[in-house]
Amino acid sequence: MTRSAFFAAALLLAFSPPVTAQEDSLPGVFVALAGEWEGSGLLFGNPAAFRMSWTPLAGGFVRLSFTNLMLGENGDSIPVLHAEATYRVDGTTALGVWIDDRPQQLTLSANLTDSSVVTEWVAPAERGRTEYVVTAEGGVVVRDYVIGDSGPRLFAESTYVRTDAAGR
Repeated sequence: MTRSAFFAAALLLAFSPPVTAQEDSLPGVFVALAGEWEGSGLLFGNPAAFRMSWTPLAGGFVRLSFTNLMLGENGDSIPVLHAEATYRVDGTTALGVWIDDRPQQLTLSANLTDSSVVTEWVAPAERGRTEYVVTAEGGVVVRDYVIGDSGPRLFAESTYVRTDAAGR
């Protein structure tokens, strides 16, 4: 599939109706991630707030909506990034696209386990890795790395708690 065809398919799927994760036979990690989450942590070394929402879609697709905000010293929240991503799951791997408001489009390639999604991402001017790990306590830890000539460098780390009533 060409990059533009994949992008067009991802946009169409963004408007697809959600389905339950069980109906679509997604890997367990996506069943655990399905729902609304709020996190706190560091972004570029500064206190930040994070939100993410994972939605299973028909046909083995999963949508991620993501937002992060820097927290100012006076308590103000300063929006930094909003993004929408769509993954197509195939067993223990997934391919996808991420589009954010910088604007930037990232190509995604993920490896899945029962408790993690490790996504390698590539754009014309950057590449990196994001690790989503579901903890034994039912939370999620996310670590973001940019990969440069000297290797990976952590630029964001957050711990999330579920905010919806799904309680999976």
